[in-house]
Amino acid sequence: MRRRGFVLLAVLWILVATDAIAVGLTLACRRASRVARNRNDIERAAWLAEACAARARSVIDATLAQRPLDSSPVQYTWATLDSAVDAEYAGADTSCTVSLRPEGTTIDVNSADRGELERLFLALGTTVTHADSLSDAILDWRDSDDSARTDGAERAWYSAHDRSEPRNGPIASIAELERIRGLEAVAGLDSVLSVDHARILLDRAPLAVLRALPGIGREAVMRIASYRLTAGHVPDLATISSALSPPARDTLLAHYAEIAAMTTNEPDAWLLTSRSRAGLSSVTSVLELILRRDGSRAAIVRRRSWLE
Repeated sequence: MRRRGFVLLAVLWILVATDAIAVGLTLACRRASRVARNRNDIERAAWLAEACAARARSVIDATLAQRPLDSSPVQYTWATLDSAVDAEYAGADTSCTVSLRPEGTTIDVNSADRGELERLFLALGTTVTHADSLSDAILDWRDSDDSARTDGAERAWYSAHDRSEPRNGPIASIAELERIRGLEAVAGLDSVLSVDHARILLDRAPLAVLRALPGIGREAVMRIASYRLTAGHVPDLATISSALSPPARDTLLAHYAEIAAMTTNEPDAWLLTSRSRAGLSSVTSVLELILRRDGSRAAIVRRRSWLE
């Protein structure tokens, strides 16, 4: 009787172990299947993003070649490429989201001097004291030494407050600004600051960005805003200066050469971004291209892709 009971118990344990192994294998197969499906969806999303970007580039090349598209007979120019792309995708049932925005609508945080940063923060509504503090904090973060400016902060301050230490080099991304003392509390910095250098686009840049430029005071900014509203575009600097009062005109002319080198009426480049998602995956594939004009076409000068 004891022997038969032992055998029965052994058989039961073997059945339990077998069931456990079967359940484990089933779960492993399901997990592997989900992983494979997710990888497949991500790969499909990447190709869809590529396809949408290629479609946008064909619209851009046709626009630059001055061949009106059947779906958009309006003639566009290099300065209005985003309107051409928007017209192509308007109402279209696509599996991705495409955006085209011009460079030159933000201040390069790595090349801006103290004056530009101060004027920018003042234009954003901060006090003079706060603008000085934020500007010095940025300069201390990106310079190569550990000597703090009057209103700045260096390694000692960040260590004392248990925060990430300064890079002591160029800021790598706009998200890094949140690690700089004081900037974590300033909203909307990504709309006025970037890590890409480009001439400021008079037609498109936020007024706060224009206010940061040397020689462009409040009256000049208001005049530029008026041109945008009434004419739809901003004329050259000579025309702008002729419409200003003598004091404002003198201020602009005193920095005329500097402003002319820092601004433009047409974008130096365009940033094309294509986002796509496929299947049940919650991951979005992102493709980003920097396009510069090369005769009758737009050449890719930088290409990046990532998942988000």
